[in-house]
Amino acid sequence: MHNRLFIATFTFCSLIISGYVFAVPPSPVVGQLVDDIRLRGTEDVFLQGDYAYLPCREGKRLTVCSIKDPAHPAVVSSFTHPLLGEAAGFAIHGNRIYVTSMSSHRLLILDASDKKSLQLLGSVPVGEKGVLYKAAYRNGFCFIPNLHEKKLFIVDVRNPKQPRVMGSVIVTTENDGPFSVTLHADYAYVGTIFGKQNRLAVVNIKDPAQPRLIKEILGPDMGHASGQIAGQKFYAVNWDRNAFFVFDLTNPAAPDLQAKLLDRRLGKPNRCVVSENRAYLPMVEGDGIAVVDLSNPAQPAFLTVYHDSELLKKTYGVAVRGPLLYVASREGNSLVVLNREMLERK
Repeated sequence: MHNRLFIATFTFCSLIISGYVFAVPPSPVVGQLVDDIRLRGTEDVFLQGDYAYLPCREGKRLTVCSIKDPAHPAVVSSFTHPLLGEAAGFAIHGNRIYVTSMSSHRLLILDASDKKSLQLLGSVPVGEKGVLYKAAYRNGFCFIPNLHEKKLFIVDVRNPKQPRVMGSVIVTTENDGPFSVTLHADYAYVGTIFGKQNRLAVVNIKDPAQPRLIKEILGPDMGHASGQIAGQKFYAVNWDRNAFFVFDLTNPAAPDLQAKLLDRRLGKPNRCVVSENRAYLPMVEGDGIAVVDLSNPAQPAFLTVYHDSELLKKTYGVAVRGPLLYVASREGNSLVVLNREMLERK
């Protein structure tokens, strides 16, 4: 067996110790899947329909899981290829998957028509060297930061069998390098990491062949900028500073830092998803999920945290759908489904 699958349904119960009765709150865990091979080193998690897609860094693969029954997530297939190496960046459009490699500096395009058997359609090197962490897709183009070349590359993927690099732009000339990319209107927001001064770079991508750097947002806690856009807000984190940011995008060419939360209890957050008035942050050092209250976006507040040092060891990815969170753990080699409401009742 490749995986160790643990499923449980929880109700309120009591614990009796030395004659005392203690109320034990229900666990927020709805379902869980642990697979030391096919989920080894999960980098992130993405949802589409009845499926979760998990690029795996150490496992050098892309694994597809069925989440039709959230209490019983199950591996459907796991794609590996010599060109892939350490899978990191991911984007999906219809039945086309775009996945980047940290070790081969390549973009691979896969056909996902048959979830049980993903097929390689084409690939292309993105730059001459370097690490590709993240990726975004829009209208036939992929937007890919290259850490070591300090550039945002734009790849034309309209012909999936012959993708080609169409344009690029340098986003920093200092010792930081681009990590994340988030698209909004005619702009790409690129967060950098590993520098003395990290930044959020704003790139005009209206013409994919000629992207232009138009603005840099600097500051002692700035950088990384991995997150999600909801309405006219960009919610993002910087793991290195235990930081959570809220940017106002009324003018998308000039994101305005509206609020900043610095809190060690965030546990080095490296991703961020938002639903309603909550932000959920996987914790690199906290082995769990931190919850931020966004009832007032101008004053985000730490709300609670859920830890599990085995299942959620070094959490790296999170996705939200309705009442559920889907959490990927890099060192737990797991996909864990959590009930959002119960998460706050623990």
